[in-house]
Amino acid sequence: MRVHRFTAGIALLLAAAVLFAVFYFKLFTVGSSGVKTIVVVLKSTNVRADFWQTVAGGAEAAAKEAGARLETVGPLKDTDAATQALQLEEALESKPDAIVAAPINDERVMGFLKRIQEAGIELVVLDTPLALSPQPAEVAGNHREAGRQAGRLAAEETDGKPMAAVLGDYAASTVSSEREAGIREAVGQDGFAGTFYVEDSEEKAYDATRSLLAAEPRINAIAALTEPAVLGSAKALKELRRTGDVKLIAFDSTLYEIRLLEEGSLDAMIVQRPFNIGYLGVKNALKQLGGSRVDKSSLIDTIVVTKINMYSPENQKLLFPFR
Repeated sequence: MRVHRFTAGIALLLAAAVLFAVFYFKLFTVGSSGVKTIVVVLKSTNVRADFWQTVAGGAEAAAKEAGARLETVGPLKDTDAATQALQLEEALESKPDAIVAAPINDERVMGFLKRIQEAGIELVVLDTPLALSPQPAEVAGNHREAGRQAGRLAAEETDGKPMAAVLGDYAASTVSSEREAGIREAVGQDGFAGTFYVEDSEEKAYDATRSLLAAEPRINAIAALTEPAVLGSAKALKELRRTGDVKLIAFDSTLYEIRLLEEGSLDAMIVQRPFNIGYLGVKNALKQLGGSRVDKSSLIDTIVVTKINMYSPENQKLLFPFR
């Protein structure tokens, strides 16, 4: 009888232990499942790429605020599509709750973005609008309006008689095309001298600037859409002694461009808000995971920074986000 009672007691204890273990296992897994995992795939994670470092900072702030787990990856060079495609594949295989990507314009990258959608992983795209179906939520600078800002500034700085040339990188660049269209709208057909592609080459921008001014002396404004275009054009204008005479307008705000603005070789910069782009990108991903609807296209305004206003507290924070 005692043996029977002892055995029954042991059985009850074991049953209780099993139930206890199952309860805590479920409690643990439910708690863990509430932590969302997001992978951010940038165009570059180079520590010298201030723009992308600031985008990453915004993403981290949004994730920390929501208690989400965040991993940020990206190639060192923002033209390394092969590496970014591989990182997107690795992100896909890790099965996170969401992927926030700033894609390089490349078919391999597009292919993995499509596979991410097909896998049912929430996707938010930063910086570059894409022709994907269904259209993912996008967060980017308002590139068309940035172009209009540059065009209006060119008109103001030339007493309403602009003859503006655009130095772009590649004809296939969606961002550059939007900026060019905005400039063209602002200066009008009679004030537009054309767009000239210099790839990512400072030397080609230098040669193009000299050739343009020799062929069309009426050009009084140049909008340079990339850093190499700015540096090459500034060098040519300085050698030709046309600095200030030909208004040079840049996009974004690298350290080299800031130095040119300080010394007077650059007249203005159209500056994005990269922290806001990263923050809203992750925020929208989390909203989608929570079942909320978000705008398919969220555009972040840009700011015109000149030598006169570059030292304001707001603009200093934009130009030097890590100080």
